[in-house]
Amino acid sequence: MQEGKDITILAIGRMVGRAIEVAKELEKKQIKAEVINVRFLKPLDEATILKSIQKTQKVITIEDNILTGGLASHIEHLLIKNELGDVQCKSFGWKKSFIEHGKVEELEKLYGLDVENIVNYITGTEQKI
Repeated sequence: MQEGKDITILAIGRMVGRAIEVAKELEKKQIKAEVINVRFLKPLDEATILKSIQKTQKVITIEDNILTGGLASHIEHLLIKNELGDVQCKSFGWKKSFIEHGKVEELEKLYGLDVENIVNYITGTEQKI
């Protein structure tokens, strides 16, 4: 979706739009993010993903899903399988726990899935959740 050199952002489903928003905010801070729409977990486009991760050495996953068993798990497995232990990796998604009730935007902010939190994490200015 977008070429970059500093960090790879992998997103799936409705979070692809969020990834683009994050990349735009990062660009304001002179960080060029490569954004990949994963589209499918199976089959996973390993070649495209690996090429990007090997270039940037940093990867963020963003999904509207529980992290366990989703995109985050697939990418962690891919890194292990390809012996890329030096790659910095962080995943944003729902924790495997009870989620409060509320408006989606409020919950995303509460659980750190909003643009501001993701950008702050990448730039090192995040608040601990």
